[in-house]
Amino acid sequence: MEPMNIIEIDFDKKLEIKINNERPVNLTDLTVSLLDLSSQFQRFVERESSDDYDISSELLIKEVRSGSIIVELVTKAAPLVPLLWQGGSLYQWVTTSSSIIDWFLGKAKNPPLDLTKKDLQQWKNIIEPVAKDSGSQLVISASDNATVINQLIVSSEQANAAQNFINRRIANMDEPADHIHSKKVLVWYQTKFDANSETGDKAIVEDIRKNPTKVIFENNAVKEAMLHGHNNFNKQWHELAYVVDLEVQTINGVPKLYKILRYYEDYTFDPEE
Repeated sequence: MEPMNIIEIDFDKKLEIKINNERPVNLTDLTVSLLDLSSQFQRFVERESSDDYDISSELLIKEVRSGSIIVELVTKAAPLVPLLWQGGSLYQWVTTSSSIIDWFLGKAKNPPLDLTKKDLQQWKNIIEPVAKDSGSQLVISASDNATVINQLIVSSEQANAAQNFINRRIANMDEPADHIHSKKVLVWYQTKFDANSETGDKAIVEDIRKNPTKVIFENNAVKEAMLHGHNNFNKQWHELAYVVDLEVQTINGVPKLYKILRYYEDYTFDPEE
């Protein structure tokens, strides 16, 4: 008879996930939320621990209680290793998670660790059940011997604000690395149309940003081509729409400067037609 593999579970240290919901929670949202929460804990342990020690990062369901949605999670007992996290891995993960949420909410300048696009998407999923339910609340508590030692609370309002931040960050990650945009429609907001001036030129490219944004040119040839207007229209240059290739330069993810790289003269058109 083969020997049985015995898994030692540390039941004293628990992670409680509680959703104080106002409305029924979608089962898929709840399942994905818990799966991604487990994944984030695993990534935390794997990133922060040494390869010299085999520390389990797997979370196991201990109990699902009635009332609000309450799930108790436990981990396998950790081996005797040098102190990696004050208060244990569950305690430290809640601390790190709190710092991540603070960053999402604009309370911190930088995240406590580098977050990939996948990390951001998983955090969006973790808080999805409360983001959809106005008045609900997500409570993540780390406890030791039935005593809560660390806690993170996210309201529905905060979850929505965090998701909006995450969406913006993911959108920025999806932009071309060089921020080059091809064949975009540009209309002038103001310009000196002076070949010797680099100031005062602003345009609107609605596909990128609805606000007027400062414009410079890649070279004088591009600028001079646009300065001549277009002979096929009776309207003034500032009443026409232009098609251009441009580079977008941003500050904190907000477009602040367009550099026009190429002007497609044959594509110029009257926006009112």
